[in-house]
Amino acid sequence: MRVLIVGGGIGGLTAAVALRQQGIEAVVIEQAAQMSEIGAGIQIASNAVIVLRQLGLEEKIASVAVKPQTYDYRDLRTGRRVFQAILGDTAAGHYGAPMYNIHRADLINILFDAVPRECIRLGASCIGVSQTAEGASVQLKSGETLTGDVVVGCDGIHSVVRRHLRGDEDKHDARILMWRSLIPAHDLEGLELGENGNYWFGPGRTLITYWVRPKKLYSILASVPASEVHRESWSDNGDIDEMLRSFADAEPRARAMLEKTKTAFITGMYYRDPIDNWTSGRITLLGDAAHPMVPFLAAGAGQSIEDAWTLARVLARNPDNIPNALLEYQERRLPRTTRIQAGARAAVKLMHESEDQRIKGRNGRWKGMERIDPMAETSWGLAWNYNVVKAVEGPPGEVLNVIGLREGKRLRRPEAQQAFNLWKSAFKPEDVARGHDGLREAYDRFLTTNFPLPDSAEATPQELGDVRAWRVSAGGSLNGNVVLHFHGGGYMIGSAKGSLEYASRLARAVGGICYTVDYRLAPEHPYPAAIDDALVAYRALLNQGVPANSILLSGESSGAGLAIALAVAIRTAHMPRPAGILAAAPFADLTLSGDSIKAFNGDDPAANRDLLTYMGASYFQGHEPTDPLVSPLFGDLTDLPPIFLTASQGEMLLNDTTRLAEKAERAGVDVTLKIVDDSVHVYPIFPFLPETQSTMDDVADWSKRCFRRNASERTVAAE
Repeated sequence: MRVLIVGGGIGGLTAAVALRQQGIEAVVIEQAAQMSEIGAGIQIASNAVIVLRQLGLEEKIASVAVKPQTYDYRDLRTGRRVFQAILGDTAAGHYGAPMYNIHRADLINILFDAVPRECIRLGASCIGVSQTAEGASVQLKSGETLTGDVVVGCDGIHSVVRRHLRGDEDKHDARILMWRSLIPAHDLEGLELGENGNYWFGPGRTLITYWVRPKKLYSILASVPASEVHRESWSDNGDIDEMLRSFADAEPRARAMLEKTKTAFITGMYYRDPIDNWTSGRITLLGDAAHPMVPFLAAGAGQSIEDAWTLARVLARNPDNIPNALLEYQERRLPRTTRIQAGARAAVKLMHESEDQRIKGRNGRWKGMERIDPMAETSWGLAWNYNVVKAVEGPPGEVLNVIGLREGKRLRRPEAQQAFNLWKSAFKPEDVARGHDGLREAYDRFLTTNFPLPDSAEATPQELGDVRAWRVSAGGSLNGNVVLHFHGGGYMIGSAKGSLEYASRLARAVGGICYTVDYRLAPEHPYPAAIDDALVAYRALLNQGVPANSILLSGESSGAGLAIALAVAIRTAHMPRPAGILAAAPFADLTLSGDSIKAFNGDDPAANRDLLTYMGASYFQGHEPTDPLVSPLFGDLTDLPPIFLTASQGEMLLNDTTRLAEKAERAGVDVTLKIVDDSVHVYPIFPFLPETQSTMDDVADWSKRCFRRNASERTVAAE
């Protein structure tokens, strides 16, 4: 087999090394006449180092690179540290390999030297590709045609090979420009820039800085709004005074570092949307040609290196059917790279917030994440915590897609799979890329589109105190019973309007009214906003003359955790207690210590550990997550009203549910626990599921017992 690789960058050269290690001839076609020291610093994370180690190159990389000990995030204006990610040997033990910061030219030279000189064609510009059933070819600008069995386009965001496969496509401008510079160590004496990532974040701008040659050369990536500069090429030198003006209010150490800059070049930040296909017959794409991404997840080079290893292994295993091998390569890589593309764009958005309230919420989230996620897996693990050398030997369906779900995961029953598929398609790559704003819009779209309010029900906006809510009735005679419901969404997404259909079934189950509450959401409104709103809503019902023993508290996911926390707060405040609590898959432990968080990560289409960490930290921020009003699992549950708990076997929050049931029972609470099999997270919101109908019937019977019990207790008290 002979593979023609168009492009001699990191991805193309790694592919050549990997293919040759697998016994496959590889020819690199590079338009540059010589390899030069172009570029600046680059971060090679553990996922890529695992491959480079397999190729026998880690020792050479370690000899010229820096192994950072931490990532330190600081406020650009004050210098105050807002987050620290643990790296060094600790991270190497966790992820399977260390991270290295290295000069791009040093990495290119190591890869270049690992490929025999006769296998690299320099000064060869590709102008076209073609294929037949028997082979593939590359047409050069010189008029020469090279032939082989496979063509791999590694020619970057402006790929000629991609244009051949897909035609002209739009690229997107992130409207951010980046100054890149390298500063000799002797110019930085006294600034205490240790062997760690020193990152500063200000309104709409960042400084990403680190050593790339030990105690010799320091790399700076300074990103600013595109309106502040106008040059966009790798070789275009910029006016240093212009850069310094963009960071005029930087804290003294950052400012002093920037003032040592003598030259800088400017690059634009461009990307393309994820695509659903990058392979045709004997031609495929790799790296930025397939999945160009913004450079804010330290992932672009790493994904190219993962691509290269995967390509080499699948071709080596299936030399007699190259088109099938290339389709397998795409099947293994496309879901993962789509996830990384979306995650990188979300990181850009997060790191370049410009409004004070959003910056405060972001920094608060980072503070919370440092408490429950010291390895920064939520920020970086989606890229780093992956061993492609191991993964490529397993089933393709094990790869995680954009929502952190294993592509091959399936449920047994058709109706359960229908619910599973609805969850799976709720969040698109663009939604993920837009951060919590995109997730909010997507979640409301998912709920209102799939679960509209039935014609038999009526919903009207109403205020409970100063808290917005919807009053939902399901028709028929009303018995005075009320459900006070709190929607799910990790305290960060979701709305009362999205829960109207479920609220109508709750109202029908109790023969009364359901109020579904629009409590304030994080990160704009962290703890205690949600519990404060819940208390206000409960007091408002009491002030309207609704007896406490005619009220059921209800919630799903985070809303279920909030309902239980509300019951704890009601008891603490010596307010009259409600008749009962209905909690579907409660998010009751925001420290994420439950066994099911780890056991079922990747199996639940509604949630994964990264998302739960992101949501939980957005809510409690600088507060202690074991506070019972944040995580009711850690609270005193004595004297709570009867609780109906339900969840699905195999979902992320299963252990929150079962531990809560066990603790409540030990506290003497009347607990009803229902665990269903072969279903999804908060299954009761899916009205078509048989287990939903069964559970709603159970809830109707259980609520009658709760109300009867309270009526009996009132009679006894009166006597």
